[in-house]
Parts: sequence; structure tokens; C-alpha cells
Amino acid sequence: MAHPDDSENFFAREGNSQAEDVINYVQAMLNRSTVECSTIPENIRGIPGIEKLSSLLFGIRHMTNTLSKGDLDYSCSEKGYVIGSLKSLQADLRHMTWQARCIARGDYQHRVNFLGDFSTAFNTMAEELDKSVTKLTSLSTEYKEMSNRDALTGLLNRRAFTNQALDALQEHAERCSQAVIIMVDLDYFKKINDTWGHACGDEVLRQTARLLLSRLREEDICCRYGGEEFILLLPHTDIQRGVYVAEQLRQNFIESCIVYDGHNVPVTASFGVNGVSLDSPQKCLNSVFDKAVKRADKYLYAAKRGGRNKVVSNERAIASLTPMRRSTQNDPGSDMTPRPAGQEVGI
Repeated sequence: MAHPDDSENFFAREGNSQAEDVINYVQAMLNRSTVECSTIPENIRGIPGIEKLSSLLFGIRHMTNTLSKGDLDYSCSEKGYVIGSLKSLQADLRHMTWQARCIARGDYQHRVNFLGDFSTAFNTMAEELDKSVTKLTSLSTEYKEMSNRDALTGLLNRRAFTNQALDALQEHAERCSQAVIIMVDLDYFKKINDTWGHACGDEVLRQTARLLLSRLREEDICCRYGGEEFILLLPHTDIQRGVYVAEQLRQNFIESCIVYDGHNVPVTASFGVNGVSLDSPQKCLNSVFDKAVKRADKYLYAAKRGGRNKVVSNERAIASLTPMRRSTQNDPGSDMTPRPAGQEVGI
């Protein structure tokens, strides 16, 4: 390992004996910040074992130097207690680097127990990161759910309903299944607000949401579409069944008792029912869905124009309806006179 050309580049102070010369050489190797060459000084070159000692000292220097720079790939062929300890430290740092990468990918369960106080600090960091990310994930889920819900009724809002409806229809389109959309609008809701106040109107909307949810299946999707209007998607349902469900809901409104401030509040609803054609999975679902909603909305307003408190599901039904003049005798929404709870009223 000697390099004669470099002999003048390294100098260790000569002592009064070879032993002192060796000590000076070792101190120079361990204490100097830089050693330009690996040549053994001439005055100790012939000492038995000096080359092995020199190789070990250079191995220690190189190993500590690379570790101090964060280079964990250096390979040293020397052996011994000091080199072994440095190699063990290198292996621990490699393992910790791998664990840090795992944490960076979101796996916060990794812990270390081989570097004393540093391990404690590392584990504390991992635990706190785990807690923080878990909390943030929970908050993100909570906020996402809140962003999908109508604040007053807790039902899906229009955007969330559209997304969930399209997902459901995509699944059913692959099976050429049937689905039904039902539009619901509370009759004379403005009169409720004008007569009883907006707090009463809010309570009517909340109770309407509860009524709808209580009568629907788990797979059905319910949404507050806007104002006093609601929309339902009934998967795996043909138009006949959809009309039956709407009629049952209409009867539920009539039979339900909504009480506000100690008085019964009469509430009825009008319904527009339309089937969603899923006979071809190649159809553009967005277009199919939009057209189905518009047609259900058309049927709903036909029910409103035809006297309210009705279910309309096709063009023939629209043609059979004639606009009705409001009658205070038969119209439950025309009389909002406060009545004590328990007194029968037309609702």
C-alpha cells in the first residue's frame, strides 16, 4: 500500500525512539483533519505490523469521514472493535433511513430502539406524526362529509347527490337495470313561512327529511335539492314501483302530524316520478341522468299546476290534469289558522 512518490506529502514528528515515532504517527493519523496520502513515513516503515496498523487507521479515518458526511454506502474491509462499532452505527443509520422513508410514505408504526436518546426522539416524532395525521384524516373526513350535506336537514346536497347517483347508475347500467327518480315539493311552503315563521319552516323541512329517510331503503339516495324541493333516486326499481312509493309517501305526508309551538301544521307534497333508462351501458350517463331529472321536474310541476298533493309520472297524466282554481274548502294549504295540537286538520 506504499506510494513512494507521495512520501514527502506526509510527515510525523520524529521521536527519540521507534515507539515514540509510531505514537506520533498514530496521533497524526487520528488528529489531523486531512491526510494527503497513505504512505508510511520512512522512519517507521520497516517496523513489523506497521502496514496493517496504517491500513486500520486509514479505514477508521475513511469510515468516520463518510459517516460524518451522511454517506451510508461506504464499504470498509478492515476489522476490529472500532471499525466494527462504526459499521454497526452505519447499519443502524441505514435502518433508520429506511424507517424514515416508510414514515414519509405514511406508515407511522415504525419504531427504533438502538440509538439511545436519538431513538427516543425519533419514536416520539413518529408517534406525534401518527397522532397528527390521524387527527387530520379524521377532520378531513368530517369536513368532506359536512361539505356533502345540507346543513339544515342533514340530507345530501345537490352536488353530492349527483355524484352518488351517477356512481349508482353506472353500476346498474352494466346490468341494464332500472331506476326511478322522484321529485318532491312541499305544497304552499311559502304560506307556512309567512304564517308560522321561518323557524317553523325549518322544522317542517327537518321533519320532511326524517319522514323520507324512514320510508326509503338503505340503497336509495335522498337529497334536499333546494328550498322545499327534494329528490330521490331509487335503484333497481321500475316505474310502477316508483309510482307506488311516491303515492305511499304522499299518504305519509297526509297522515303525519307536524307540531310546532303547540299547534298542528298542515303539510302536503306533490310528486313527479320518472324512470331512468339504463338499457345500454354505452349511453352517456350524465346526459341520461340530466334528462331524467328534468322530466321528473316537469311531472312535478304538472302535479303542482293540477292542484297539488298529487303524483304525476307520464305525459298522459299531465294531459288529464287541468289547472285547478284554489278552493278554501278542499285545499289544506289555504287555511293556516293556528289549531291546538291534537285537533284534526287536513294535512
